Amino acid sequence: MRILFLVYHPVDPYIVFEAAKAIEDKGGKVFFIIIEKEGIIKQIVDAKGFDNKVIASSKKSFLGKISNTIKIIYRVRRLTKKFKPDIVFSPAGPYTSLAFKGSRLPLICWEDTETATFNFKYSNKRIDSLLLIDSFYKELPGDNIIRFNGYKELAYLHPNVFTPDSGVLHDLGLKTTDKIVLMRFSALNAMHDVGLESEAIQNDDVILEFIKKIEINFDVKVFISVTERDLDHRFDKYKLNIEPANYSHLLAHCTLYLGEGTTTAAEAGVLGVPWIALRDQPLGYLIDQEENYELGFRIAEITPALKKVEELLSNEMLKSKWETKRDKLINDKIDVSAFITWFIMNYPKSHETMIKNPNFQNNFK
Repeated sequence: MRILFLVYHPVDPYIVFEAAKAIEDKGGKVFFIIIEKEGIIKQIVDAKGFDNKVIASSKKSFLGKISNTIKIIYRVRRLTKKFKPDIVFSPAGPYTSLAFKGSRLPLICWEDTETATFNFKYSNKRIDSLLLIDSFYKELPGDNIIRFNGYKELAYLHPNVFTPDSGVLHDLGLKTTDKIVLMRFSALNAMHDVGLESEAIQNDDVILEFIKKIEINFDVKVFISVTERDLDHRFDKYKLNIEPANYSHLLAHCTLYLGEGTTTAAEAGVLGVPWIALRDQPLGYLIDQEENYELGFRIAEITPALKKVEELLSNEMLKSKWETKRDKLINDKIDVSAFITWFIMNYPKSHETMIKNPNFQNNFK
């Protein structure tokens, strides 16, 4: 079995690492085609030892993304002919669908972002199997959709595949008893983020004063993750410098997360860390965590968000309360990595199985 993985975002390879390892352990072969973002995707894949190649870098502007498409399609097709895969696995999107238009290669894709309307319009017809999380609230056309009870974050943060390593704390000069607040501000330049503006851009002074305040009042250590934009020199002491592979380990030891990164918010919830997302977009996976498990809060404006941070930090039972909520989530959801591994390695019979009996996925709880 030869599987080609396309990855566009730093989180994408993590979703399939367990599947890739299982395939190669069975004598198969995998290859990662990378469209680089944040300059760290290749570093992440290299760290796991899988063969890969960077074919392009993502562009910030809408026009840049469009002009990048022709180059990406050509290079994907060229590498595909060379690797000769049996199956292609990728995030849903126009790059993948256009690259394999006219090809008979089985194409399995995943999607979890309802606001990515561009992706749906230009990709869904070519996809053979589209894996959607159950909390994805949009109804999409077609008989290629397979829904599963989980999130992409559970593919790499489920306790079956992830154990937090406290060594990252030592590297940062921290102790396990320290209170840690992680903040993340992004450029919001993904295809589905066009037209949105970062809350941090006009509020640097407010954020800085707030950080100083909670450092004193709650004795917390604050780190700011800024991979797509940068803050001025006043924030140098707070800027997070960490190996990408250690990011989840740090997040697991955090007391609280505040930021614009919705994937990081979902990761925090899966790890039992309270989150505040500076986004009011109706994303199904965050709505599920907020309304059904009370793990976090979507607050679009900076002032009420900062007030919520203080409220949470004032709760002496915060950690134990969130551990209980997280346990409920883990008990309800499936081990997504195990499910994806089974789905790929048994394809296309796995698709037929899920169509006939969607509850088959409960074997992966």
